Amino acid sequence: MLNVSLFVTHTPFTDDFYVVPHIVRSGETIKSSSYSVSAGGKGANQSVALGRAGSNVYHAGKIGKDGEWVAKTMQQAGVDTTFVKVAEKEATGRAIIQLSEESHDNSIVLFPGTNHTVTLEEAHHVLRNFGEGDWIVMQNEISSGGEILRAAKEKGLTVCFNPSPFDAELPKEYPMHLVDYLLINEIEAQGLCSYLTASKSDADSSSSSSHITASESFPVLERAYPDISGIIITLGGDGLVARFRISEEDEKLKEFRMGIVKNNVVNTTGAGDTFAGYFVASLVRNQELGKRFTEGQFKAALEEASHAASLAVSKEGAMDSIPVKDDVDDAIRVKQKLE
Repeated sequence: MLNVSLFVTHTPFTDDFYVVPHIVRSGETIKSSSYSVSAGGKGANQSVALGRAGSNVYHAGKIGKDGEWVAKTMQQAGVDTTFVKVAEKEATGRAIIQLSEESHDNSIVLFPGTNHTVTLEEAHHVLRNFGEGDWIVMQNEISSGGEILRAAKEKGLTVCFNPSPFDAELPKEYPMHLVDYLLINEIEAQGLCSYLTASKSDADSSSSSSHITASESFPVLERAYPDISGIIITLGGDGLVARFRISEEDEKLKEFRMGIVKNNVVNTTGAGDTFAGYFVASLVRNQELGKRFTEGQFKAALEEASHAASLAVSKEGAMDSIPVKDDVDDAIRVKQKLE
């Protein structure tokens, strides 16, 4: 096994959780039945998932002095925060999260804070510590994100990109053709396909991409990014569909479909980040320099990530809900005995 380092770019958030009867509607005022504060942010959550999965993970970004406790929480999960800078004046990013008692769904409002003060120069200072064989896991939560992705690729890092939160400017800012593994949900897939087909005049582009299915997204994405190694589209309660390149000779990517691992749902906020972290951790654990991952390794990574996400939704919080690897391994063994 290679000594692989994972580098996650993102500034941690402070998560403010409000439990509400339902997600608030426009013009509506409702009462919250409870309130709590915890460490969070997509990249920070993914770093913690990687750390609890046993990966050698470094987190890079900025926090305000009000968020130093978040970095300490990450350290306790096995994340190296050497490259996390403390800003003197800016405040740490904050997420306002509504948790619906009715649907167990969530809605999130983000204040970027120190996330939008990250510069390419700062990223170059960090990237000089990484190189070929290492990975970078990115989200759309920091400034200079597209430039950082390009710089990481030039250094030979494998790029895993989770383009969330998605907006119309994202495909213009990020060099998507340099992404190795694209991890998106249905809504993000629709947004990306809408952008990719907007300039085409053929009959197919006249249909609304807001109604495109996951299966219909793949041909669009594969044509746009022919060198990509893998695309995962998560489908919420319907599981996921993914396609991976097994060998250089394969013109088509191999498709995988997987349902959810059922569990009692308490809070879905950290599920996607838990999935992302455990998926990458599983692949990296089996990485051999110069060789592609096998069909079995991709399947095992999806299964491990799905079980981890299932455990995460059964607990309160985002970062706090991310399971340790021993618990994930136990859950997999229990399922195997029942099959």
